[in-house]
Amino acid sequence: MARVLIVYASRNGQTGKVARCIAASIREQGHVPEMVDAADVPRNLDFRRFGAVIVGSPVIGGGYMRPVVRFVQKHRALLARLPSAFFSVGLAVLSRTSDGRAQTMRLVEKLLARTGWRPEQVELIAGALPYTRYGPLTRWVMRRIVAKAGGDTDVTRDYEYTDWAAVDHFTTHFVSTYLPGPVTILPRAKQPAPIEIVAFPRPSPLPTVHVR
Repeated sequence: MARVLIVYASRNGQTGKVARCIAASIREQGHVPEMVDAADVPRNLDFRRFGAVIVGSPVIGGGYMRPVVRFVQKHRALLARLPSAFFSVGLAVLSRTSDGRAQTMRLVEKLLARTGWRPEQVELIAGALPYTRYGPLTRWVMRRIVAKAGGDTDVTRDYEYTDWAAVDHFTTHFVSTYLPGPVTILPRAKQPAPIEIVAFPRPSPLPTVHVR
């Protein structure tokens, strides 16, 4: 059983929801997750307790949230020592008018180049459009952006695009690949019945054949 640190930042709540889903999946696999907001990392957090780290951030303004970038920069040595993964949450991966996955991967590569971090696994996750929770200006801006990408523009409702099965698959793959499995104690098996050993006469040795 290992402890897994999940460090994340969230602007409108969807990345936090993804982080909680990852934590639940880790728990189901017999390990212990611990979630930490990148903007409020405890000073006394003992990183030696963890066997792996998963970091996540939404895409905001063509980049990732500052608390996550600062965490990666500050703890690069930790991330180099432990198995780690990064998950990016955004809407570009859903674009119907451009290659949103390629665009998002360029943002990931920019983050990794800036910080020197090399995670073992990267996952691009579709986020959400909480129109009803946006302020008037943000709602107007997001609607224009989404309309250009061929997305949903009804601002009277919210949209969630996260593929939760894919999030679970990402987590399961990371845990099964980079963490030791939990120890399972099986019930003691019944003693087998004694085996009767029958002795047969030893056969005569075969002659040695030399191949020339």
